[in-house]
Amino acid sequence: MPVVPSVFHEPWWLDAVAPGGWAEARVEEGGAAVARMPYAVRRRHGLSLLLAPPLSNRLGPLVDLGEGRQEARLRRFDHLVDALLDQLPAADLVRQPLHPDVLSWLPFHRRGFRVEPQISYVIDRLDDLDEVWGGVAGRTRRVIKSAGKVVEVHRDENAERLVRMVGSTYRRQGLDVPYDPRVLDRAVEAALGRARGTVLTAVDEAGNVHSSLFCVWDDRRAWYVGGGGDPELRSSGAGSLLMWELIKEAAKHVPRFDFEGSMVPGVERYFRNFGGRQETYHMVTRTSARLAPLWALRGLRERRRAR
Repeated sequence: MPVVPSVFHEPWWLDAVAPGGWAEARVEEGGAAVARMPYAVRRRHGLSLLLAPPLSNRLGPLVDLGEGRQEARLRRFDHLVDALLDQLPAADLVRQPLHPDVLSWLPFHRRGFRVEPQISYVIDRLDDLDEVWGGVAGRTRRVIKSAGKVVEVHRDENAERLVRMVGSTYRRQGLDVPYDPRVLDRAVEAALGRARGTVLTAVDEAGNVHSSLFCVWDDRRAWYVGGGGDPELRSSGAGSLLMWELIKEAAKHVPRFDFEGSMVPGVERYFRNFGGRQETYHMVTRTSARLAPLWALRGLRERRRAR
């Protein structure tokens, strides 16, 4: 289809992060797809869930809008998204983060979805890294320079150290990793095998792993997917150094870098310090009548935790 997909829409990515567990609504014209919306199918506690697959930061409908006036393009978008939504199987929860290039969230709103704004930070021009460096907060620049004296940056060929660091970070927060570690193994293998991503790891001279981060890219932007660090070595600043190295690596392939986004205050401030513009994208959610009270309680708990 003429519309260029994000990496998260591509079948090889979906096969890696949700093997045998994803499907898609699809509209064709003349035997060619003009609209797609992938989703992962899960069952949990007797509930049916249609979600974005793990590690897939942006998804939503991918639509060929054709040519013509904006009004005609909007009308076509509404029509095709309605057709996609009509194809979704009955579910207790349908939830996806929409790609920022999705033309409109109105078709979701009209079909009973709750639409929530989310925040990410995006560096739009990677062609001048000196300018990008100048936009990084002074304290973060100092941390990066200091970390460079303590650790070396390694380019990993697998997810072994990444998985370990992600697990360490979640344990520090008293949380379980929200996906099977094998998902990271497959995603890293698929991305590296297609030269569509990189894993960078910071190691000191004693061989201690401080941090490990993972990003992928499509034709338009690089996406920070995730990472973690050793809680005992956080003061080294290795995570900030690796993020800067990811930005430099992304500049070899794409014009912009997306920090994934977070509404958690501490994480949001951390991403903000790298100087990108603030970008709004949207999360769309629809719940069944039996799930709605539990989902509302979940939202209340998340808001309290964020505060």
